Formats: sequence, structure tokens, C-alpha cells
Amino acid sequence: MLYDRYSGREVEKILGQDIFAFVHIFNLIKDYIGLLMQDGDSFRFVYANQATINRLKMNKSITGCRLEDVFPKDQVKEYISVFKGVQLTKKSIEFMGNVNIAGQKYFFEATLGPILNELGECQYILGIVRDSTEKKKREKELIETKNILERERKKLNSIIEHNTDAVYQLDLQGNYISTNAKLTEIIGYSEQEIVGYSFIPFIAEEKLVETLHHFENALHGSNEEYETTVRHKNGNNVEVFVKNIPIIIDGVLVGIYGIAKDITEQKKIERLLKNSEQRYKSLFENHSDAIFSCDLDGKFISGNVATENITGYSINELLGKSFLSLVEGDDIKKTLMLSKKAMKEKQPESYEILLRRKDGRYLELFVMNIPIIVENEVVGFYGIAKDITEYNKAHRALLETKEELEIFWEYSVDPVFLIDLEGEVLRVNPAFEKTLEYSEKEVVDLKYSFVPKGKISDQLDIIKRLKNGEKIIAHETQRITKSGKLLDIIASYTPVKDENGNIIGSTVFYKDVTELKKVERQLSNSQKKYKLIMENVSEVIKMMSISGIIEYVSPSNEKILGHSSSEVVGHSFKKFIHPDDRRRMEAAIEQIIAGGSPNPIELRKLHKDGHYIWMEVTTNSIIEEGKVVQLVSTSREITERKRLRDELAKMAFYDYLTDLPNRRSFDEQLKMAIDRANHTKKRVALMMLDGRDFKQINDTYGHDGGDAVIKEMAKRLQSCVRKTDSVARIGGDEMAIILAELDSLELVEEIANRIVQLFKEPLTYNGLEINIGIDIGISIYPDHSINKKQLVKYADQALYEAKEYPPNNYRVYKKTKNEW
Repeated sequence: MLYDRYSGREVEKILGQDIFAFVHIFNLIKDYIGLLMQDGDSFRFVYANQATINRLKMNKSITGCRLEDVFPKDQVKEYISVFKGVQLTKKSIEFMGNVNIAGQKYFFEATLGPILNELGECQYILGIVRDSTEKKKREKELIETKNILERERKKLNSIIEHNTDAVYQLDLQGNYISTNAKLTEIIGYSEQEIVGYSFIPFIAEEKLVETLHHFENALHGSNEEYETTVRHKNGNNVEVFVKNIPIIIDGVLVGIYGIAKDITEQKKIERLLKNSEQRYKSLFENHSDAIFSCDLDGKFISGNVATENITGYSINELLGKSFLSLVEGDDIKKTLMLSKKAMKEKQPESYEILLRRKDGRYLELFVMNIPIIVENEVVGFYGIAKDITEYNKAHRALLETKEELEIFWEYSVDPVFLIDLEGEVLRVNPAFEKTLEYSEKEVVDLKYSFVPKGKISDQLDIIKRLKNGEKIIAHETQRITKSGKLLDIIASYTPVKDENGNIIGSTVFYKDVTELKKVERQLSNSQKKYKLIMENVSEVIKMMSISGIIEYVSPSNEKILGHSSSEVVGHSFKKFIHPDDRRRMEAAIEQIIAGGSPNPIELRKLHKDGHYIWMEVTTNSIIEEGKVVQLVSTSREITERKRLRDELAKMAFYDYLTDLPNRRSFDEQLKMAIDRANHTKKRVALMMLDGRDFKQINDTYGHDGGDAVIKEMAKRLQSCVRKTDSVARIGGDEMAIILAELDSLELVEEIANRIVQLFKEPLTYNGLEINIGIDIGISIYPDHSINKKQLVKYADQALYEAKEYPPNNYRVYKKTKNEW
């Protein structure tokens, strides 16, 4: 090619007599080599090796072409400047750059060397160029990878630092290595006071043994969850929920991650809830008045001992029985109307009724209905009933005769007094003086002295109604004693007429219901506290009937599972549990109802979006009068814990690289295959397989290349066997195949041939072809042995025999004469 423009003598003159040898050498070199001479204000190619011509993809000969004929004009100016620099300094120059060839950008590293003539002049320049495009690409990829790793590191640090829970790392001795700001907030110590020190001094003494036990379990690879108590720097105790997670790198435990959540307030709420429940239960069971609860249909749900005494029925007999069924016919309409009014207006209503006891006797009751409100919805009502039979008898007797009235006046336990039409007190009975602490003279002289200022207008309205002849029964109001004590009063006013029928005043009867109202307020406050606690716990709390119908669910259910309260209440718990888990939940409930201890169970609950979430559920019973009347379940999400546990379980039986069963799983599967063969009277074939030159592959292509070969081996072997067969990785490039339930040995050889043929095909890795050789040793159960270990040994012996031959073949074990 040098002679396309110049004669042999001219070339010889330029480069000397050894030019031909150099030309052959240059054409063998992969780098791009060119000889250029000055041509005016540019340079012209005198020679270019074959690699240069191939890269430039010239349709014509490059010899004789100027730089601007070959390269883009916007880059030629830079090249000419460098060439002239070589001519001027008469020294070699190295430089890097890029060039566009046929629309593709290439990076290069170039060396330009001057060729001097006898006069020391540089007329020719020899250029050697190396393609650095791939090198640039790898450098760019390396930078991008480093940037990605740095971003991920920053993300992880951000997650830890801004986590709402304390996140920290312990070494194997329990010393803090690192921590986030939340831990310093929980225990009050600075990071400098924590890092480098053991966690032990921070644990409350009474919790130390238990906490150390969990730490030891974590050091043995167990994920631990527990509650403990730490000492704040100010001396206070802080209750925390802790998760300990082993840090395992390359199979070696190097430390423990800890995640701690402050649950002090949560524990306080739980204790308040328990205290409130105990107080309510004591008040409920020991009060002298009947206290009971009913559902929206007016059917009894619960009742205290006084309820049994008043009705004559046991609580078991009352459960499910309608309250209206005990009310005498004339009072049913009134009871029904006022009950509906109480529930509609969400306000208590009181009234008097005639109740028919179990023994047929009738009692007159003063009843107060208090709506039970859950999430602003009325779900039933509490009833407080007081036996006023005797009181009403006395009241009626008082109206019948004056003598009887005087007797009642003197001996009534409730205040009775007379007023005129202006509300002035004319006379009071002894019970009035005892209850309100005023003598008759004091109230006669001091008008409205026992009426609170806020109730005077109400009293004036009553006087107005009395003047119209209205009889006022069971009017709720308040009065104040001489000592300033406020009383809740049920007042009844009966107009008094003279002999001409003119209204001249009224007889007033007071019933002190302060204690009754106190019970009502305590019930209401207890209900509010209960509601506050239930609505702020993080776990999902459900209350169910013993038949499994959900009666209440905490707001956390919507946060975790997406279902609002209205979508859950009234439905069976089964609707929201995975079909495969329902029976276990039913069994747990049956155990609780039968008096068993509550045990947590793990199951899947349906999310509103359609997927299932793993939850840990603990069910407890509410017992009244020795009988389970309601169920309470507490659920918390364990999806992540379940996933980690399943992954650990899988690691014990499966190879991490290929997902094939490991040696441990292989032994178990071989035993099962032999057991089935004994039952079905069929054969089992065991294949032991080993790759050829695997160490050389590792040395040549690195561990990544070796891993790729192992994965491909696993993939190819699985494609050659039946679905009922098992492929396992024993170690390195050693594999095993169990062919179970064999009717004939022809299938064994067919599969062996299939494997051999498939492994003759090379593997492509990073653009390179790798030949994967494989050898197979085969033993047959029970033909060769009925012993599992002996069967493996014979397959290995057959494998070693196969290795004595060229790659990709198999051998079936043959017994020696001594073995027969």
C-alpha cells in the first residue's frame, strides 16, 4: 500500500531499506499505525496499517489522503496543531482525544514520533493510536456504580437517622457501634455517652436477665422481639419494644442490629384501661340498683345481681330476652317511645313503668335509659332501674287520706313539701330538712334558697304550668343544700285545690338521685376512656360475639387492612381471613370458649385491596357470671417477620446460588424416594454429576464466570429430567439427580444421553464461549444396593470411572465378583 503513490526507491529513501519488514510487522499489530508527511499547511498519509484501514472504513485507498480527507473538519485543526508541535520540538508527543467515524464516536490514546533525516529535519511523523473506547466506557460505568452505591449508602443513613424508632448497632460483646438520634432522645444520653459502651448499664435491673437472654439468642442467629425497660438519664424508667436482628456477612455473625420503640405511653394507656375496667366492674356488680345493658332490639346483653333480684330471673335466663317482655301492657308503648327517643337523640331518658317479675308479682320501677355510643353510633343502651314500688304506694296512700298523708309526711325518706302559686314554701317534712339541711323556718323566710341560680328560670316555668293545672311527674332538676352540696333530684308536682276546685298551690315530692346520676356519669366517663384507648392503640382490636360476629373494631384496622369500621362490624370474622387459615382461628376461639388459655396464632388477613397480610392474633374472653359472653382479639402485623423467617428456613434446605435443594435436602429426598420405592416395588436411579476443569474456568473467568457456569449447569440439568425427579447441588460443581418411581432402566439411559448431548453445547459468558464438560456416575436401587449411603458410594465410583474417559459421558456402576 505504500507504493500506491510512491515508488520503491522513494519509500526506501523515506524509511530506509528495512521498510518491507516494518510493513509486515505493522499489519500484524492491532493498534492503528500511520506514517504522515507534511503537505503544505496539512499532513498527508504516506502509509497506514491494515487495522487503521479497517477502522476508518475507507472506500478508497488512504495513502495520499490529507487529514481533512479522512477526519471531520472540526477536529482536523486540533490534529494539525499537535503534528506541527512534533515537527517543531522534534520530540514524541502523547495525547488523548475522540473522533467520529461513520457516525460513531471513538476514544483514543495516541503517540506521535518524529522521523528525522540526515540533516536533523522532521518531515515525516509516525503515529501509533490505541482505541480506548471500551476503557472509557468501563471508567464511566465504574463512576456510575460508585455514585449509585454512594446514593444507596446515603439513603440507608437517611432511613436510619430519620426513623421514628431508635436504630442502633451492637458488636458481639454488646457494645454500641452506632446509633441514630431517636435512641439519644429515648434514654437521654448523647451519642458520645453511648457509642463504645455496653448496653447493659442502660437496662433496668429487673429486666436485665431477660434482656441478656434475648441478646444471647440473637448471637445464635435468632431474630428476637421483646419488651424491656431502660433507664433514662434523668432516672425515669422508659418501656421499649425491641427487635434484635443478627448481622450476618458471608455466613459470619459480625454484630446485632437493634430497633427500639418507646411504648411507655402505650403501657400507661393499657394500665389505665385495666384500672377503668376493674372500677366499672366493681360499680356494676355491687350497686344496689339494677344495672343492665341491651342491644338495639332491646334484648338483654348483661346485668348485675340487683337485676336478678328485681326481675326474679337469673342473668342466663335474661340473656337474649326482650326488656319489653317484662313490661306490663299499658307501659309498653311509653317504654318503647322513650327508649327510641334516647337512642335517636343520644341522650338519657327516664320514666316509670310497671314490671312483671318471673313469680308473677309486679314492681313499679324508675328506669333510666343511657345510650351506648361507639364511634358516634348507638349500638345499644344501659338501663338503670330502681324499685319505687313502695315509694309510689306511699305516694298514692298520701293522696287517699289525710291521716295517711301525715304519716307519709312524717316518715317518708324522700323530701315532701307544700308551695303556693308564687313558689313560696309553706311547709316541709322532716326528710326535706334532713336532705337539704334547711329547717322549715329557713326556707319559708328565704325564697328559692335551695334552688341553684341556673335553675330559677326552670322553677318559674314549673309554677306557670302548675297554675294551668298541669301535673308534673319525674322532672329532672338540681337543688343545693345549705352546706353547698349539689343534689340531682327527680321532682313531681301535684296541684292542690280548695273546696271550690281552685288551684291554690302544689304538693312537691323530691327523689334524691345523686348517687344514681353519679353512676350514670361514671359509666359515661368509663365509656369515653375506653373509646379513647381503643382508638389510639396501634394493634387492631376487635370485639366479637361468641358466634364470631364482629361487634367493634379499632380505627387501626383501617390503617393496616384498609377496611373501615362500617365495612367490618356486623360481619363474621371468617370473611376477612384466608380460607386456609379459618379453621385454625375457629379452633383457637373454641379453645378460649372452653376455658383454655389464649395463644397467639399466625394467619393471613384480607386487605381491602385484595392481597393478604400476615398477622399475629391473640384472642381473649370476657367472662360474666362464669360464662364467656364476648371475645376480644388483638392483632399485629408480622409480614416482615414472617418473610425473614421463611427466608432463613429456605436457606437451610436450598442452595443460595442455584435455588436447588442442598446436600441436607438431597439426603432427605433420597430417603423418601427409597421409601416410596419399597412401597410401590419400583426402582430409583441415583446420578452423581461433576463438571470438567471447573477450577480452570474459575481461574480463567473469575468467580463470576464460575457462578454463571454453575447456574447454567443447574438450568440444563432441570430441563433434562421429569417434574417428579429431583436435581440437587452437593457442592462446587458437583450435582446429583434422583430419578424416582422407575418402571424401566431405559429411561435412565435416555436421560443420561439427553444430559450428555446438552452439555456438549458451550455456554456464552460476556461474549465468550465456555465449554462445560460433564461426567455422570449412575447407581440403581435396589439392584446395586438397598443402603442409601452405599448407593451414593457406588454412584461416585461410577463417576470416577467416567472421568477416565473424554468429557461428556456416563457410566453405570457394575458390581465386582467380590460384591456379588
